Amino acid sequence: MDNKSLLRKSNILVLSGGWSAEREISIRSGSAVADALQRNDISFTHIDLKSKEDAQDLSEEYDLAFIALHGRGGEDGFIQEVLESKSIKYTGSDSKSCKVSLNKIEAKKIWRDLLLPTPDFVEINQAGTPNMKLTPHLSGGDDITALDKTFVVKPANEGSSYGISIVRPGIGSLEGAMKKASQFDSSILVEAFVEGRELTVSILDDEVLHPIFIQPSGEFYDFESKYSNSGTKYIKADLSNEKLEEIKDYAWHAFSTLGCKNWGRVDFIEDEEGNFQIIEVNTVPGLTETSLFPKAASYAGLSFDEVVMKVLQLSCK
Repeated sequence: MDNKSLLRKSNILVLSGGWSAEREISIRSGSAVADALQRNDISFTHIDLKSKEDAQDLSEEYDLAFIALHGRGGEDGFIQEVLESKSIKYTGSDSKSCKVSLNKIEAKKIWRDLLLPTPDFVEINQAGTPNMKLTPHLSGGDDITALDKTFVVKPANEGSSYGISIVRPGIGSLEGAMKKASQFDSSILVEAFVEGRELTVSILDDEVLHPIFIQPSGEFYDFESKYSNSGTKYIKADLSNEKLEEIKDYAWHAFSTLGCKNWGRVDFIEDEEGNFQIIEVNTVPGLTETSLFPKAASYAGLSFDEVVMKVLQLSCK
């Protein structure tokens, strides 16, 4: 029996929505996945999760779940743990890998230990409270001024660029940026700003797809640039064979060393000297009409429907 025949005999669940700041994007991803399954004559149930209680009340009758939940609840290991407890197979990485991947601070610690390139950073826990604690992770000692004159402030456990600020000399303040980030998380990452171009590398099974160069419409690739069709350009990255192999190798190691599998995306900055810096891993990339993962897959000759079917089939292994 081939994989598609097996899927047609399976009780499949598509999960989207959720309760994170990325709810609306997740709804769009879930609808796109549902449309692809319909076009392939795959029967399924599509559920819009609105709370943790909704997730915990899922029936155990399903064989397989396509997780189209972004951010908290979908990429932090929560829904994966729920499905594991109900013996339901699911797409993407396991609960442990998702948990560490969504936490940008913990992921960067692992990469640092393995000597993978990622920008210097300061970890701030219990932000905005009297117990606030700063822990530097710097290549040049513990002086946080080593972050240089420009830095990025972001919540540790959030996606789609929510709560991110770039603080430059005379433009913005650390206090204001921390206040913005703390609306999303009490753990905050203050990261050295790397001047350069933004690249992203998608991974499908054991294949590292061709990188995409992101030319944002704004100062950086924020929520507006990602989802508003406001002029952001996505360009097949023009890299020498040597640099192409280098970034693919970094992407694979950044992904696999966190325990991730099947599909995902790794974001980079290429600095002005041509060095790659790993920024973050996404374990449930967007699947909307403007999303990067399906665009990267198209370079490998895969249609959107083929991507959806492949991701689903990988979860059957």
